[in-house]
Amino acid sequence: MLAASLAVASVTCGGEELTQPGTEPTAGNVSLSAGPAASIKIVVQPPASALDREVWDPARQPVVLVKDASGSGVGGAVVTVSIATGSGTVQGTVTATTLATGKAKFADLGIAGTGPHTLRYSTGAVTATSSPVTLGALPPEATTGQWDAPVNWDIVPLHMSLLPTGKIIAWGKYEAGTAMMANPRLWDPAAGPPTTAVEVPADTMLFCSGHALMADGRLMVSGGHKDDDRGLDVTNIFDPFTERWVTGLPKMAQGRWYPTVTTLADGRMVTVAGRDTTSTEVLIPEIWENGRWVRLTGASLKLPYYPRQFLAPNGKVFYAGERVKARWLDVDVVTSSGRGKWTSGSGLTHIWPYNRDYGSAVMYETGKVLVVGGGGDLKWSTNDPKSSTPTASAETIDLNTSSPRWTGTDPMQFARRHMNATILPDGQVLATGGTSAGGFNTLSGAVHAAEVWNPRTGHWTQLASNRIDRAYHSVSLLLPDGTVLHGASGDANVPLTPEPYPAQRNHEIFRPPYLFKGARPVITSLSQTTVGYGQSFFVTTPNAAQITEARWIRLGSVTHAFDANQRANTLTLARLSGKVRVTTPTTSRRAPPGHYILFLLNRNGVPSAGTIMKLQ
Repeated sequence: MLAASLAVASVTCGGEELTQPGTEPTAGNVSLSAGPAASIKIVVQPPASALDREVWDPARQPVVLVKDASGSGVGGAVVTVSIATGSGTVQGTVTATTLATGKAKFADLGIAGTGPHTLRYSTGAVTATSSPVTLGALPPEATTGQWDAPVNWDIVPLHMSLLPTGKIIAWGKYEAGTAMMANPRLWDPAAGPPTTAVEVPADTMLFCSGHALMADGRLMVSGGHKDDDRGLDVTNIFDPFTERWVTGLPKMAQGRWYPTVTTLADGRMVTVAGRDTTSTEVLIPEIWENGRWVRLTGASLKLPYYPRQFLAPNGKVFYAGERVKARWLDVDVVTSSGRGKWTSGSGLTHIWPYNRDYGSAVMYETGKVLVVGGGGDLKWSTNDPKSSTPTASAETIDLNTSSPRWTGTDPMQFARRHMNATILPDGQVLATGGTSAGGFNTLSGAVHAAEVWNPRTGHWTQLASNRIDRAYHSVSLLLPDGTVLHGASGDANVPLTPEPYPAQRNHEIFRPPYLFKGARPVITSLSQTTVGYGQSFFVTTPNAAQITEARWIRLGSVTHAFDANQRANTLTLARLSGKVRVTTPTTSRRAPPGHYILFLLNRNGVPSAGTIMKLQ
């Protein structure tokens, strides 16, 4: 059989066409002396049992041997797999080409359908039939996900950040049963439950501060709690590598209670909004550069608590909500009013015409933002129209375009206020918690059902329900294993709500549907864990031929219905033999420097466990 007669399987990944591992038509792979195929022997049978549509583990992918009449291996033979018996459909790449030895290995097969099946392997007129494969139905959790039982904390962990070390730092308002400020806890999930967490005391009360991870992996904390509606002017930075707070840092010009902190493309940090020590709304943002805070006096603007804002691909800060009109903040422009400037545009007015107080927002893909939920408090502190009830509506905007504007997407199944939105490894967005009732917080309207939004379809799907009422002061945080921690709620002053408001010193783990769809890809090792922009690195994985997507998500830092640190990028991917090559974004405007969780996904959207990497 001549090399000219070979059929070469190819795939396109990240814009680059590559031949499947082991199928390149080189002289070393092709037997030029063997005769026509006379027999097929199945060397590795498919798994005896699997789940409907599961991508089979690499070790159970079929291997066949093609020989000629004299018993010599036939190279270059294209072997096709199909259903021999059963009503299912073969999924994945259904052809494989033999090497010079006559062996061909399939890479990403599975079967859609339940019950017993056998597979037929054929090349020309020669066939072989596999041993039976019994396909079981996917469990209900593959559609709904699953909630674990509540896990106790010593505090209400209403401020929570995932650190580059894999540990979690969290704090609340009060120590249990006291009026004393809650000391931050440092929890190592690998060491035991949160009750094993160690205290890492700060010298100020960090309740109602703003926080985000810096480019070097340290946690910047802006402001804190002097009293209700009155903020501290302090700066705190936690170093996860020494597990200590940095001391002697410069203060801000004003106190901040409920500010948002955002990491910029060059690693600087900007803090926006909040209330100062006199309960006056802070109008002037401040930027952390060269180890001190600088006021952006040209950017005076009244914004609600915890503005939902993101670094955009144009290098500016994009304020997505809660106000009806979104805005841009340029931190470096200088005008007659001083440094910094806010601007807006005709397309930046939301479709839902009311203030989205305590709704949530995420940058679920490079430059693409989803805002969802919110509203319901007629006393909210803005001049915008207000709704007496929360909304289920959601909107998206693409900041990669020259004239971005808000576009409607499907509404959630439930209206939600005090909800959390969390980016999942498969690119979907999870909505958890909140209340559907009007007023600041009415727990009789607590929403227990989770929902997930698919950006490809715009649809929301209702998922399993958690056990605990979680609304004001609840958090949700993506963990490296692909699960989501949903916890806290309460630790609030009773006058804020007409109903009893228990302090929830606990969390629940949500296991998304993708964890119930069969074998997960595995990351064995990385060529490097610190990478630069536009740089390629290699991920060793036995699932290389099955990987369809590589995504990373910035480590989360969440409080008060908003994760100020979370954002995601789909990365350029090329499949190689035994590994994949992944290329990082080309500019820091698309992914600010810092730490991200890398996930590899197969064609069913099943992610590997994540690996934490640093982008610099």
